[in-house]
Amino acid sequence: MFKVTKLVHLADDADASTGAALAGRLREAAVPGARRVLVKPTLPGGINGGDVIAHLHFDDECHWRAVEPDITAQLCAPEIAHIDSVGYAGVPTPARRHVEPTVYRTLLVSVDDSVDPEVVERFESETRAMPDHIRTIGTSQLSRVHESAGSARWTHVWEQEYANLDGLLGPYMTHPYHWAHIDRWFDPERGPRIVTRLCHSFCAIDGPTITVAAPATPR
Repeated sequence: MFKVTKLVHLADDADASTGAALAGRLREAAVPGARRVLVKPTLPGGINGGDVIAHLHFDDECHWRAVEPDITAQLCAPEIAHIDSVGYAGVPTPARRHVEPTVYRTLLVSVDDSVDPEVVERFESETRAMPDHIRTIGTSQLSRVHESAGSARWTHVWEQEYANLDGLLGPYMTHPYHWAHIDRWFDPERGPRIVTRLCHSFCAIDGPTITVAAPATPR
């Protein structure tokens, strides 16, 4: 499975109808090659999160390349001010307990390229372990980025699903495991900061988003 996530920042004078129209065009352009298409307005409270999340699943990178020109054409519009984009593969971690997800969250991070690889692996291991401690996290996936564009050289994507927004803004953000193990990678006052920039963005969903079932028959 190959995924593409784009955080679209609209121009200052754009309104809700502009975002809705863009979302419709992106869905139409992606559907011929994508297994799943999520294009939604972001919810308030993100950090560098943009106005629209486009999160696309493909059977493989070739299917993405087939629709990439059409997606790019829709994103070359005057109402778009900026885009942070990542392409990546990876394996989802199933939810520890049953969750009917209504919120999808993605975190793009840029890890300093001078950091020792063993330190990066420790950061990855501690991040992947978050669902073992924070019960509100549903299905999740931490991935290294295959291709990156935007305001930084994005190196990792950390995705999660939640049953509700409180699960993200409450227990996830305030859990002692987050303070003791995760914050130190981001905050120079609390530990060996390795993350130089991030995008924290989330939107409403109407069902599982991170995991997509394999096709029943070949395409």
